[in-house]
Amino acid sequence: MVSKSVLSRLNVPAELEAWVAYRLINTHIRASRAMALGLLLNLIVIILAVGSSIALPVFAYFVIASLIGISHRLWLANGIARDKRRRHAEKLQYFFTLNSIWQGAHMGALVAIALPQVSSIAQIIMVLSIATQFGALAYTSRTLPVAALWHIGALGLGLSVGLAQLMTPLAWLGVVLIIAANLVQANMVKVAHKSFVDRIINDRELSESLSTVKMLLNDFESQGSDWIFELDHHGRIVAANSRFAAASNLSIAELNGRDFFSLFRDGSSNKELSYGITNREVCRDLVLRLQDNQSADERWWSVSMRPLADSIISGSRFRGVISDISSEKQAEARAYHMANFDSLTELPNRLMFNTSLSQKFRDEQSYCRIALLMIDCDHFKSVNDMYGHPVGDKYLKAVAARMVETLDESGLGFESRMIARLGGDEFAVMLDGEDVGDKSIRLAELLVTALKQPFRVDDHEIIGGVSIGLALAPDHAVSANGLISNADIALYAAKDAGRGLWEMFMPGMDEELHKRHALARDLRTAVPNGELRLFLQPLVNVESGQHVGFEALVRWQHPEHGMVMPNDFIPIAEETGLIVQMGEWIIRTALAEAASWADPHSIAINLSPIQLQSPNLIPTIMNALGETGVDPGRIELEITESVLMKDSEANIAVLNKLHSLGIKIALDDFGTGYASLNYLLTFPFDKVKIDRSFVNDLESKAEARSIVGAVIRLANELGICTLAEGVEHEDQLQHLRQQGCDMVQGWLFGKAMPADHYFQTQRVLQKTAA
Repeated sequence: MVSKSVLSRLNVPAELEAWVAYRLINTHIRASRAMALGLLLNLIVIILAVGSSIALPVFAYFVIASLIGISHRLWLANGIARDKRRRHAEKLQYFFTLNSIWQGAHMGALVAIALPQVSSIAQIIMVLSIATQFGALAYTSRTLPVAALWHIGALGLGLSVGLAQLMTPLAWLGVVLIIAANLVQANMVKVAHKSFVDRIINDRELSESLSTVKMLLNDFESQGSDWIFELDHHGRIVAANSRFAAASNLSIAELNGRDFFSLFRDGSSNKELSYGITNREVCRDLVLRLQDNQSADERWWSVSMRPLADSIISGSRFRGVISDISSEKQAEARAYHMANFDSLTELPNRLMFNTSLSQKFRDEQSYCRIALLMIDCDHFKSVNDMYGHPVGDKYLKAVAARMVETLDESGLGFESRMIARLGGDEFAVMLDGEDVGDKSIRLAELLVTALKQPFRVDDHEIIGGVSIGLALAPDHAVSANGLISNADIALYAAKDAGRGLWEMFMPGMDEELHKRHALARDLRTAVPNGELRLFLQPLVNVESGQHVGFEALVRWQHPEHGMVMPNDFIPIAEETGLIVQMGEWIIRTALAEAASWADPHSIAINLSPIQLQSPNLIPTIMNALGETGVDPGRIELEITESVLMKDSEANIAVLNKLHSLGIKIALDDFGTGYASLNYLLTFPFDKVKIDRSFVNDLESKAEARSIVGAVIRLANELGICTLAEGVEHEDQLQHLRQQGCDMVQGWLFGKAMPADHYFQTQRVLQKTAA
């Protein structure tokens, strides 16, 4: 029996002796059935080997005694419930030891009696059977060493006595080997037992350490703001805890097996995390932004982790700790916002604006396309003096909001932009992108126009306005300070010119840009100063050769540069939005001109896409019809395909309203776009105009003749009138007549001429002919 003294000799602490005894007996019981089966098989083998070699009563006694011993061992293993083994561990050790002595003594005695009386083959079988039992007892030696020693000793003694009775040298040699083997095995029993006891004590200590660590970790997670996480070698979450689930707004089931990366948005720290997992390296204090759509505020975690050596710990490959640093990041964001944004308007302040502009110039690719608008509110001091500073502050907020709204709705497509309040009533706009020069001019016009509109602040209507100075890089400067300085110079020029204007910095500008700027500036006053002129070009019926209408064209009689052609100023008018004002003038003037004609010729007027978006278009046309009395059927409004390519539904709705008034709609420059044929199905056009590029090639290219012929045939089948523009030669006219074209216009029939001059020339020609 393994007593307390035996365990004491193995350096087992006194407080653990009862627990060790329980572990020993519990381990032994788990193998009892297998051992009982082994004993039974050995007994059967020996019974078969002995046969009738010994007296039946003796043989029967030994068999019955062995069976009783096997049954007793099974009863010991199964007769006491698991929860009672701890209390009866020492008693069980005692009974198992007696059982081993019983089994060893009877089996040894049977071998000692029977071995000399059986055949040589049976002797070999019996020796092998006993040797097998020696091997099986090796497992017993770990748990119950005293029982194993008694069992081994009894079997060895019985086998030695049996061999000694043979009285042969070989038998005596066998006796010596058995005694030596028993001594060696006795020593092995001690070693195996000590090793097993040491191992179970170490396991207990490890388990207690893990329990302590787990308790500390649980206390750490429950009391602190951090929590532990574990990942497998693929970077998937394992063993997620409730704290992890609560912090991520996901359930434990949703977290386990989930890719750890999927919790976070893309960023440089994600790459470090991926590198650490791939290369099994330590990661410390990685700041990751949480991919959390359930939270209104951004959330941030600080993640640290290290790879684990393969062990018994849950199969994890990485373990780390997560800290929720959202409050710290939010505090940083608030501090950053306070340092970089204006508290009144929430726009970037001077510090952030200057920093961003300087950064642009450090990027050599970027500073080559920057526009800077310096903006001052006109007469702001009067607003403060008249209404007080609180109203003045609200007015500045309204100005800032309208600036942002104007930029947002401009549709100019800058790559980057920034509106900042520099202080007081000073604002700045920084723009970056392709064609930034032309687009910034357009934006300056839009801002001047938008900020002229009245502001309603509390119960006061404030009519303000702004002056804007514009400078471009690198045209006007190659540094941030230089660009700011030149934009300021332009701003002062705008103020000197009367306020409510924009001016572009002039020195250093190339001739073409200077001319464009000057035209854009002068075009603002072209309509108020009566500088626009209406020109007409006749539309001719191909079959009759008679004039059946005219196209209304516009020229600009500049006070300094003389007659300016449409190609030079129409694009500027469209970019600056002046095309709306100009278009209204053309509509009113063209209808007034048509009303004076003796013949009811048609009048064709070009519409810009920007005009179609103006809410004043239909009222302007209806007022002009009412004032002039012109039949709507005489009016043709010409549009290009670009009208149908952008905001097509809204534009088609406007065209339908115009059509319902009896006005005809013509599709200009047909064939030059990407989907011309499809547009014929989009709207019931009354006329299509074949572009002059096809007409020019009628005489030289068969392809042009084929295309023109196909367009004319298609239009005729759809009941749409066709008109070819740019006809300059008789041969072109003949080709068009053969193809069935309805109308033509071009220099062959007359260049565009001022309306009064055209009809005066016609009367002279008629008198000459008469």
